Amino acid sequence: MGVVSGKIKTNNKEIRVRLSYVLFKDGGQTVVYCPALDVYGYGADEEEAKESFKVCMGEFFKYTLNKKTFEDVLSQLGWQKKSKKYSPPLFSSLLSKNKTLSEILNTRPFKKVDTSVPMPAFA
Repeated sequence: MGVVSGKIKTNNKEIRVRLSYVLFKDGGQTVVYCPALDVYGYGADEEEAKESFKVCMGEFFKYTLNKKTFEDVLSQLGWQKKSKKYSPPLFSSLLSKNKTLSEILNTRPFKKVDTSVPMPAFA
């Protein structure tokens, strides 16, 4: 499991996020999966998968912010909002509720990665 942190700026608002993800192999591809957002990135190797993940995560935020569904989607995914700050669900909670995550951790070798990835900024 790794941690991604950063901020997104949209309409003069900043959204700070800290996310956990797992990195694993699937059919010859490397996959980065963030269960707190249900977002994936794929690539031939770890670097490609991380770049793909950054793009997919940016698209997730861009889409939900533009459609004004950001808070609803995060709430559906188990996030908590406390005074303008969002907290993702605990990883242990995700493990018990997210069948995909449970399957990954129970059937595949996965890698722990500790890294910071800059989040996209939308003006």
